Amino acid sequence: MVTASNRASQRPPGPGRFIPASDLQALRESPLAALVKVAGRYGDFFQYPVGFWTIYVANHPDAVRHILQENHRNYTKATFQYRLLGEVAGNGLLSSDGAFWRRQRRLAQPAFHRESLAALGTVMAEATENMVQRCELLAARGEVFDADHEMMVLALEIVGKSLFGTGFTDRADSITRAVHVALDEIVYRARTPIALPLSVPTPRARRFRRAVKTLDEAVYAIVEQRRRDGTGHHDLLSMLLAARDEETGEGMSDAQLRDEMVTLIVAGHETVASALTWAWYLLAQHPDAERRLHDELAAVLGVRPPAVQDLPTLPYTRMVVEETLRLYPPAWLITRRALKTDEIGGYGIPAGALVVVSPYLTHRHPSFWENPERFEPERFAPERSERPRFAYFPFGGGPRLCIGNNFALMEAQLVLAAVAQRYRLELARNTPVEVVPGVTLRPRGGLPVRLHKRH
Repeated sequence: MVTASNRASQRPPGPGRFIPASDLQALRESPLAALVKVAGRYGDFFQYPVGFWTIYVANHPDAVRHILQENHRNYTKATFQYRLLGEVAGNGLLSSDGAFWRRQRRLAQPAFHRESLAALGTVMAEATENMVQRCELLAARGEVFDADHEMMVLALEIVGKSLFGTGFTDRADSITRAVHVALDEIVYRARTPIALPLSVPTPRARRFRRAVKTLDEAVYAIVEQRRRDGTGHHDLLSMLLAARDEETGEGMSDAQLRDEMVTLIVAGHETVASALTWAWYLLAQHPDAERRLHDELAAVLGVRPPAVQDLPTLPYTRMVVEETLRLYPPAWLITRRALKTDEIGGYGIPAGALVVVSPYLTHRHPSFWENPERFEPERFAPERSERPRFAYFPFGGGPRLCIGNNFALMEAQLVLAAVAQRYRLELARNTPVEVVPGVTLRPRGGLPVRLHKRH
C-alpha cells in the first residue's frame, strides 16, 4: 500500500461523482465480478459512488486490520446496512454497538466457550444423523431436492436445539421462509434508496411485517415455555434468562431477549447453511477434491458417524470448509461509519464516511492468493498458512469477531463429514449457478441436486 509520508493529503482513487456507464451494466449483470474488476482497476483503497453516497472500499489486509482491529473504536456500526438489519434483529449482538453491545457480548460469550461447544457437538451430530437417515428415501428414488433449503432447515434445527433447547421441528419451514422474506426486503431497501418507509402498508411492507411476526411468535413461545419449565437447562437461553445487570441487578427485558434470540436464529443458521450449500456445489464440480474428502472420511471413520472428537483427525474436511468460506464468505460485505477523520495507506477518510471491507474481495486479492478463483482446499494446509491475518476473515475480525465462529466451523465440518461419508451430491441442472449477493451469498433458485449413495 502507499505510505502515509508521500500521499497523506490525497483523496483515494476512484471514478469521481458518477459511476461509469460500463460499470453500471456490469454491476447489474454480475455485481460480485464487477466488484472484483473495480478493485483491480483502482487498487487497495478507493472511493466509489453508490446512489447518493460515496463509499470508501478497503481490500488490502493491512487496511482491513486497521478498520476492524487497530482503530476499531473509530468505526461504528451505525450504517444503513445495520440499521436495516435492526428492523429484523432489533438491538441484538449483530446490530448493537458501544457499551450495550459489550455488555450483551459478555453475557452470551460463555455459551460459545470451547467447553460448551464440545457438549453442543453431540446435538449437532444427532440432528445431522437424523437428516442423513431421511435422505435414504431420496437417494433410493433418485429424487431431485433443493440442497440449499435442506441445509437451511438442518442449520435451524441445530441452532434451536443447541442454543435454545428446541429444534423448531413444527416451525422450521415457516421460520426459514420468514428469514428469507425479511432478509430479501433488507437487500431490496439497501439497493432502492427511494423505497417507501416500512410504515406505509404496501404489499412488500406487509410481507415483511408478517415475516418478523413469525420470528417473534417462535421466540416468545420458546421463552414462555422455558419459564414454565423452570431451571435445569444449560444452554444460551438459560444464561440470558439468568443474566443480571452488574449495576442495577435487573435481568433482560423480553424485548432484549427477543432481539438476541432472533439475531442468533437469523445469523446462526443462514450463514452456516450458505457455506454448506456452496461446499456441495464446489465438491460436485471438483471430483478430485471430492475423492480426497471421501478417502479421508473412509480412513478415519469407516462406517461410524462422525463426532466432535474426530474433527482434529479430519484435516482435509476442515480445508474444504475453509476454502469454501474463502470463495463464498456468507458475510461477504461489512460496513462501518468513521466517527473521526482517519488515514489509510496515506489517503484521508473524512468523518462520517461510509467505509466498506469485503471478505469476498480480499479473499481474491492476487497478491495473497494464487489463482484466486480456483477451488483449492490445500491452500489451508499448515505448511501453506503463512499469509497476513486479514487476508482471510470470513467471520470478521477484531473485537467484533463473530461470537459463533467456532460453533459454525464445528457444525459445518460435522455436517459435511456425515453427509459426504455416505452420499455424493450431483448437480441436477447443467446451467451455471448464479450467485445472488444478498445479506449472505445464495444460489438463485436454490441448488437442485440428486443424492447417490456411496458404498
